[in-house]
Amino acid sequence: MPSIESFPTKRGTAQFTEDYVYFEESFLGYIKSLYRDYWQRGTWWFSSAFLAYLFAFPVGVWWVVNAVRGGNFLYIAAVSGSILGLWAVNYARGFRSPDRIRLDTIEQVSTTDGLKGLTRPRLVITYTDGETTRKRRVNLPSLYTSGGETVYEQAQEAFAERGF
Repeated sequence: MPSIESFPTKRGTAQFTEDYVYFEESFLGYIKSLYRDYWQRGTWWFSSAFLAYLFAFPVGVWWVVNAVRGGNFLYIAAVSGSILGLWAVNYARGFRSPDRIRLDTIEQVSTTDGLKGLTRPRLVITYTDGETTRKRRVNLPSLYTSGGETVYEQAQEAFAERGF
């Protein structure tokens, strides 16, 4: 019987059952994990990072509203086009974000430990969906958080216990 039944992700949690791995991720889950990992640490640096994350969203909305009011549709088109382009490239590479994946359809789980300050630790789960091979990227908590390295090891061990 596997010992690890769940582990935190960047935007929520991943939970295992006998047949599936479930991903409970949402925007609210992202805010909760930021609160847990940054605000509750109690140091000014981590609290500042949490506030910067929170204020980034309203500033982004404010920028869009000002761009619309100012008639700068070229900026909005450029930003929207970039986002759509990146999404399309991800989609073309086979990445999807299902909420659950059957364990017997998983072919491979690759891990990347990330570079502190540059990239996050992450998993790439390769699975079959009917006749098609797909991928699911799972971003893990930052290495700057108190349990970032531990969560990465937990995630690796959770899949290793299940034969991946």
